[in-house]
Amino acid sequence: MLTKYALVAIVVLCITVLGFTLLVRSSLCELSIKERSIEFKAVLAYESKK
Repeated sequence: MLTKYALVAIVVLCITVLGFTLLVRSSLCELSIKERSIEFKAVLAYESKK
């Protein structure tokens, strides 16, 4: 039962992060979320066109 709720929570978290990323994608370089002992970090790495 707990694993079902944990899976739903992870899916909701992923959808939230994806939605937030789509909203600020033009200015997003790094996203860091810290919750107690867990840290989620997303870094956008790209090279400019020459």
